[in-house]
Amino acid sequence: MGEKALVESLISDAVALVTKLDEAGTSPTFAAWYYYDDADEWRLLIASPALDPLLQKQEAVAYRKVIEALASTSPAALNLSDLKLVATNYQLLQALKFLVGTGPQGIARAHFKDSTMNGIFIKELVILRSA
Repeated sequence: MGEKALVESLISDAVALVTKLDEAGTSPTFAAWYYYDDADEWRLLIASPALDPLLQKQEAVAYRKVIEALASTSPAALNLSDLKLVATNYQLLQALKFLVGTGPQGIARAHFKDSTMNGIFIKELVILRSA
C-alpha cells in the first residue's frame, strides 16, 4: 500500500478552519493531520472542549458546527470526509499533548514520521495546534 501525500491546499484549508472555529468560539485545543496507515488516508483530527459535550450525545450537532465554519472558509480541497472530531480525552491526543505546545490560538506545522510516542506508533502526523 502506497502512502498518500498530504497536499499543501489541505494544510492551508485546515489552518483556515481552525482560525474560523476560533472566531466562532469553538476554539480547538488540538488540530492535526493524522495518517491512518491501515486505511491509506489522512484525517484532520479536531478536538475542542466546546465540542466535547456534543460529541457524547449530539455528535451530528458537533459536526454541523464544524461544517458551518468550514463552508464559510471556501475550502480549496478540504471536505467533510477529511474530518474526524475527537474528544479532548482521546487516547492519541493524551499521548501527544506534551509534544508540541502552540498556545490556545497558535498554529504550528510540526511534522512527525515513523515515530513512537508514549507507546503509540505514528506513521505520519502534522500537528497544527496543541494547546
